[in-house]
Amino acid sequence: MKPPAITAPEPRTWRDLPQPIKPRAMSREGRKRRVLAAAKSVLAVATLLAVGWGGTELIAVLKKNPARLAAPANSAPVRSVVLRTDGVLDEAWARVTLVLAPKVGLMTLDLAALQARLLAGGQVQAAELTRRLPDTLLVTLHERAPVARVMTQAGDDTPRPLLVAQDGTVFDGRGYAPETVEQLPWLDGVKLKKSGPGLAPIRGMDAVADLMLAVRTHVPELARRFRVVSLARLEADGVLVVTSDDVGEVVFGARGNLARQAAQLDYTLAATRRQFPVESLRVNLAVGGGQVLVARLMAEPPAGRPAPVRRADGTAGVTGFYFPTPKPSVNFSHAL
Repeated sequence: MKPPAITAPEPRTWRDLPQPIKPRAMSREGRKRRVLAAAKSVLAVATLLAVGWGGTELIAVLKKNPARLAAPANSAPVRSVVLRTDGVLDEAWARVTLVLAPKVGLMTLDLAALQARLLAGGQVQAAELTRRLPDTLLVTLHERAPVARVMTQAGDDTPRPLLVAQDGTVFDGRGYAPETVEQLPWLDGVKLKKSGPGLAPIRGMDAVADLMLAVRTHVPELARRFRVVSLARLEADGVLVVTSDDVGEVVFGARGNLARQAAQLDYTLAATRRQFPVESLRVNLAVGGGQVLVARLMAEPPAGRPAPVRRADGTAGVTGFYFPTPKPSVNFSHAL
């Protein structure tokens, strides 16, 4: 008996079929297309890297020296400087302060450096410079308003007055009318300190500004006669001491209602004017509880009171001031 013949199994799928033919090699055109696609990818990556590097360099130039971008251009020279301000400075001051070179190109201006020159004196609080083609530079200023005056002296130099703003900035007042400056009170009880090329801000000037605003609003005729405002007791006692032409001394509570105190002062002076010389009174409005303490002084103040002199190094004191001593012969209060 013969053994059964062994037969090969039937193929299940086309993959099981033998493949005696080699795969067809890629044509020349196919190879070209593959190389071209790879080159395009490399070129795209290189372009992105170049754009990124160029943007970084452009930002760096804009931050450090924007004038480098405009220097190669045929820039028209600056022919006019237009000034806009909420204060008293004029275009002549702006031109002198900016120190523009003759025939300087509008697009070559270093606006950051010019802005720093405008802010250096302290009178200008904020400055914005804008190019207006073809040849105009627009300067927009926000100026500090003076609240008081302070007399300074450096070494053996002649004393000179400076103005003080609400934020305590000390600056040379440019462009103000003489009568405007004369109505500002002098400061006493302060110590000036140097800070860089100028002076450090004076602390407590916001209280002085609030006081002058309240008195000018409610008793304007009295505010014009304020001569000296002392900050000597402000930090310790919270009071401002004022010397005026027609009142020996007035003490205001800086932490109280200044508008109410101004009204109290007006009432007190009217009530006492017929009994005593107003110049011989000491009025304390910081007593509290709606009370006003009034004391008659021993002697009347002298006619002229020179301005307090402060040295820049803070070593010299105030000279030439008369602060009379109260005589307790008359003491009374007014309740409002």
